[in-house]
Amino acid sequence: MEQQRKLSLTLELVFWILTAIIAFGVLYQVFSNFNDFPFLLENILVIVIFITYTRYLFLWKHTLFSRSNIFRGLILVAAIPLIFYMIQSLNGFQSYLDDYGYDAFMDSLKAPLSTDRKTSLLKYIRSEFVFFSTGAIIVGVLLPIRMVISFWRTKNKTTV
Repeated sequence: MEQQRKLSLTLELVFWILTAIIAFGVLYQVFSNFNDFPFLLENILVIVIFITYTRYLFLWKHTLFSRSNIFRGLILVAAIPLIFYMIQSLNGFQSYLDDYGYDAFMDSLKAPLSTDRKTSLLKYIRSEFVFFSTGAIIVGVLLPIRMVISFWRTKNKTTV
């Protein structure tokens, strides 16, 4: 049992490191081209939630917390406010673009860019934010359902 716990802890650490690498890779264009990006924290949050919740959704039985009622309960309790926060962040981003347009981001560029480069950079930022936000909201809705199934399996079948 101790060997399985060590393996689960190692797997969890590897996945968190992989999540950090993916988040940095996705946001590298933002880090390298902008001094101050108003939606950076929200963007990091939705990427981390999307990757972590997707992993928990499909690989729950291999996680360190798979049999922890406290952790499953925390996911259930935290899901609703977190989903509303992600929806609000996505709405805020879309509203910001609608109100100020892409030109509002141009004030915080580190260096002047060509028009084509600006356009492609802004399309990339919008696409990745919308993709990860939408994905995080979807798995944010699905993960509590998975936790309820896990509770049921633990109680009735002794599996997770």
